[in-house]
Amino acid sequence: MTSAMRILVVEDDDDTFDTYKDTVDELVEDGRKIELVRKESANDALFALLSKDFDGAIVDLNLNPNDSSESTGNDVLAEILQKHRFPVFVVSGNIQNLREDIRKKESDFLRFFNKDSNTSNKTIFRHLTDIYDTGITNILGGRGLIERHIGEIFWGHLAQDFSALSKGELISERRLLRYNVSHLLEYLDISEKEEYHYHEAEFYIRPPIRAHIAPGDIVEANEADKVTRFLVLSPACDIAVRGLDGPTPIINANMIMLAPIIPINRSAFLEREIIHPGDNSAKREKKLSEIVKSKAEKFAFLPEYADIYPGVVDFQNIHTWSLDKFLEAKRIATVANSFLKDIQSRFSSYVGRQGQPDLNKKEIIKRLKGNLKPEDQ
Repeated sequence: MTSAMRILVVEDDDDTFDTYKDTVDELVEDGRKIELVRKESANDALFALLSKDFDGAIVDLNLNPNDSSESTGNDVLAEILQKHRFPVFVVSGNIQNLREDIRKKESDFLRFFNKDSNTSNKTIFRHLTDIYDTGITNILGGRGLIERHIGEIFWGHLAQDFSALSKGELISERRLLRYNVSHLLEYLDISEKEEYHYHEAEFYIRPPIRAHIAPGDIVEANEADKVTRFLVLSPACDIAVRGLDGPTPIINANMIMLAPIIPINRSAFLEREIIHPGDNSAKREKKLSEIVKSKAEKFAFLPEYADIYPGVVDFQNIHTWSLDKFLEAKRIATVANSFLKDIQSRFSSYVGRQGQPDLNKKEIIKRLKGNLKPEDQ
């Protein structure tokens, strides 16, 4: 990154802020460009947050040294979480005053540090700079590629389509969102200077977004006294939630179709006879390569990511569950739609394949090859 990283520091104590400046000076010596924007009160910080020019924040909870119960830093945190997209770290001697609803959102982008802990300022700034170096604040912080493409969509597409899009009826916000997302995905699929492989994180949506059930859900349940994971293969029209009967969703299908996920390890592959005890390393690698490269028609590959182990969707061993049984299972993640479509297509091809009566192909070739000879032979 060549531009300076801008960090909002909400801190009323001069000595604490001076230690932050000292840490930044050390990082600057290493070639890092960091600009600290200090605000000593919650009101000043909230005003500063009218700008979208920040890449991170460090927030103290207590901004009044004369009142230990004062915790207006919570107001700043709430504003950032609601309206901004950059990491924010709470560094406070009154961490017990952190609002519970904010505490529950702790993540890689929202961390809490007690001033009395052994965590150094350098560690805190390293966490922030590591996130910044991924480019995520530029992409999602309102100043990057997405914003540029949204501008192109607004002027180059929506401005041209608006009359037709709104003809005869009021445009709903959801329709406009779908319009923009579909165009944005098209822009993101355009190749840049180099081709990028997708990351495993893009394969999954975790935790699942839909409230009850969705095609591509990965669920975990105790099946035959063994914890097993499954992939939902039912089409969207079957399991779309049409309403609620009390807390229970209402769907069209009586049963849900799922395929078991076989972990990619030796014991599981031997049990399912995907590999055999006598196979050498070349045979094992060939079988694995066929699965990963989608050349094994009976299986679909699921990559490893976070708490999702690498697995193989087994098209040969389909299960059907009632909705009640499904709702008792633990939902792990949902396969993203762009990847799920390929799995569903391959599953449809597998179950819909038709065997052809075997003709005497050698005889046919012998009989027909003369049709291709030049006329003078």
